[in-house]
Amino acid sequence: MKIWIDITNTPHVSVLMPIIRHLEKKHELIITAREFSETIPLLEREGIKPIIIGAYAGKNRIAKFVVNGWRIFNTWLRTPKFDLSFSLGGNYVAAVSWLRGKPSIVFSDNDISYKTPAFKYGSYFIFPSYFQTSGIESKYSIKPEQIFKFNGFKEDIYIANYTPDPNFLDILPFEEFITVRPENLKASYVPKDSVTIVPQIFEQFKDENILFMPRYPEEREYAKGYENIFIPDGPLKGLDVVHYTKAMLTGAGTFAREAALLGKPSVSFFPGKSFLAVDIIMQEKGWEFKSRDVKEIKSYVDGAKCRDSQQERSKGVLKEVIGIVETIIKRESK
Repeated sequence: MKIWIDITNTPHVSVLMPIIRHLEKKHELIITAREFSETIPLLEREGIKPIIIGAYAGKNRIAKFVVNGWRIFNTWLRTPKFDLSFSLGGNYVAAVSWLRGKPSIVFSDNDISYKTPAFKYGSYFIFPSYFQTSGIESKYSIKPEQIFKFNGFKEDIYIANYTPDPNFLDILPFEEFITVRPENLKASYVPKDSVTIVPQIFEQFKDENILFMPRYPEEREYAKGYENIFIPDGPLKGLDVVHYTKAMLTGAGTFAREAALLGKPSVSFFPGKSFLAVDIIMQEKGWEFKSRDVKEIKSYVDGAKCRDSQQERSKGVLKEVIGIVETIIKRESK
């Protein structure tokens, strides 16, 4: 079977790679990707040279509508023939697959962002058990047999087989450090009037070694004048960062959930008021701390301790998700 996989954001690479490695053993894969953040370099590091189609449109709704429409058209035009598609998020893939008359698998844990094309045109849906589907079932006429749920988090999928790189610390100028990743202020899901608190965090933690992982070149300015802050030249493997860091401070969700599952002190200073159901669950469990008060963050980090890793449980989650994908493939192969 020819399976098309579209990758449009940096975190998607980690999530989809275990599934890609499983599928490539039996199927012919077509990989497309969008030029955004570190997506392409991370894929190339995995030995994958995708068909690159389009780039990020920014926060402007009109520009986003135009650029996304352009990408759907060009993806429809440039993607080779396929039998089944798979993606995280699914807006592009579901629309193009529907236009091609082919089934699509939409994988998502995001119950907040705009996903109308994915839910309207998708064929199958894979969600964490915490994802509430009643609203989309009624709004988009999705049938129960189209929905598959797994007992875990999407981060479990790649944490399952993670092995720390013993040489990771060789690329850093220190052995003990905290990690800071900024808010994604260019993302459409972040409120328009949001401002970063990274400069205040740097000032609050000026006595700590800091690994700073900016999303965009202009964010490097935040670190000027600080001798305790190190910025890597290129993308680092996220799980290695989490494994070796004392604490993870991030303006988004992926790093926070990775740290929570690996048992590291995890702080989310996401600027929005609404959180994904999966983040709310982690906050309720006490695995993830939410605050935009830098003094609260400092107090939490100073008193936090590492917990046991969830990696053994994650292995079962990966097996469950692979089983769901295989079930859908068998259904479509008949």
